Amino acid sequence: MGRASTPAAGLQTRSLLYLAAHGFPDAVLPLGGGAAVCAQLLREWERTNPFPVKLVSPAILGADAPTGSALVGFGERQYADFCRRFETEATAEVLRHDPTRVAVLVNDISEGPDFRRLAAAGYDLVTIYHVDVVAYVAAIYCRNLVAPETLVRWYERFPVGGMARLVFEKQRDSLRCSRAVIVPSASMREVLLRSYPDIPPEKINVLPWGAPDPDCEGAAIAAEAASLRREYGIPEDALVLLTLSRISPEKGQDLLLRALLEWERLPDFPQRPLWLFICGDAAYMQGRRFMERLRSLAGRLRKTRAIFPGHVTGVRKQAFFALADLYVFPSRHESYGLTLVEALRAGLPAVCLDHHGAREVMRPDCGLLVPEDRLRQAIASLLLDPDRRGRMGRAAREYGATLRFSDSAARVAAILSL
Repeated sequence: MGRASTPAAGLQTRSLLYLAAHGFPDAVLPLGGGAAVCAQLLREWERTNPFPVKLVSPAILGADAPTGSALVGFGERQYADFCRRFETEATAEVLRHDPTRVAVLVNDISEGPDFRRLAAAGYDLVTIYHVDVVAYVAAIYCRNLVAPETLVRWYERFPVGGMARLVFEKQRDSLRCSRAVIVPSASMREVLLRSYPDIPPEKINVLPWGAPDPDCEGAAIAAEAASLRREYGIPEDALVLLTLSRISPEKGQDLLLRALLEWERLPDFPQRPLWLFICGDAAYMQGRRFMERLRSLAGRLRKTRAIFPGHVTGVRKQAFFALADLYVFPSRHESYGLTLVEALRAGLPAVCLDHHGAREVMRPDCGLLVPEDRLRQAIASLLLDPDRRGRMGRAAREYGATLRFSDSAARVAAILSL
């Protein structure tokens, strides 16, 4: 296996190849956190111009390139085929460049290039981890019955091909062949170091992303919130719950609906109208089947009005934050909480399940971090206590203002320039 190279000079004398399989910067699609980070990094670097950047996106696949809307609808086998094709073409694109004149930033793991080949050819590789794919498999497919480090050991002893290679070999190679790795949480770093004890700890940099500054004025947000209230007929005295992410099993929207179904049977359910907005579209692998499950669960609610507004962005997203009384982040597995940061910046208290992403972001004065079996109680305790919600909302807004994506983009640039 090739060794990751150590550059003699920073990016002041080089340019950057940014490899991003979800690199659709202007797409308004439920592409996930990796795509959002890619788009924001490109915008921030266009503003600050730390070095020349060339995006290597699915467009390199030519006539066979999927659109963003097609990509989010792929099943497992379709997506695995896309990963292999992007790996081949992205690797070939990098190899067209002089390794002394470029650095390579990789935005993905399973969708990434041939790490070993590029490292052997002398390229300086830095990889962003938006998800620990082995930990994701352990959490979602193995239901947390097997630890990620155990899965890694099993695969090293009994390697298999096919889709498993995109999970286990690509993650191992990205860690060993990259000069630096960027992860969004300390918890993810700890899991990776347990799973790959040969990786030097100093190689893995913890960099929480924060959120971009809002690009719309308060008056525009207030007007859009009033429009949403008219559009959906939300009563003025309604309590409003909000969750916002793509529709996918790991996001846990079903856990939220089950918690509300349980609460409806209890005497402390509020007398005021309760509305729930589950914002997001079905995306990737199991998304469409999971959406059907959610609609079925929502149909069983009798005291709660559940609405699925679809994917929301811009001023409409900010208006939903303005309408809501409480943000719920019910993910089963999450590497970082981009929408959670946005909710806090908007002044929303939050209830979160305890996982890597929420643990990295949440503070006790901004909301509650709870195990799955306490979700209903946590929601009830805050919805029924407006004074506590108010205090937490003010603390959330103050704390959220410190979580600036521009600071994170500058840190990535600094890591690339070492």
